[in-house]
Amino acid sequence: MKQVFTAYNLSDAYLVKSLLDAEGIESVVRNESFLMEQATSDGLPGVWILDDSQYEKAASIASSYVEGGSQAEKEGASWRCAKCGEMLESQFTTCWQCGADRPEGK
Repeated sequence: MKQVFTAYNLSDAYLVKSLLDAEGIESVVRNESFLMEQATSDGLPGVWILDDSQYEKAASIASSYVEGGSQAEKEGASWRCAKCGEMLESQFTTCWQCGADRPEGK
């Protein structure tokens, strides 16, 4: 079993799990109960695949999610903050969560 995604919230973890499920890649979400105030990289929710031979495909799917790989996101429908991972609507040029500026081209 290998980890392919670390999330800052359970919603993102389950979204990635759903993307993997849709591609026939069995996965589980671990560390569902965590306190953000005490979180370390080991304690954050993560998505783990059951079949290690599917790691490259699963990692590619998770990476596309992080990069906002959908065509709608590339066209300005929304964007993901590179610093904290928050999903923001296209009209915002600054992340409300951490204050980072929207990257060019997003």
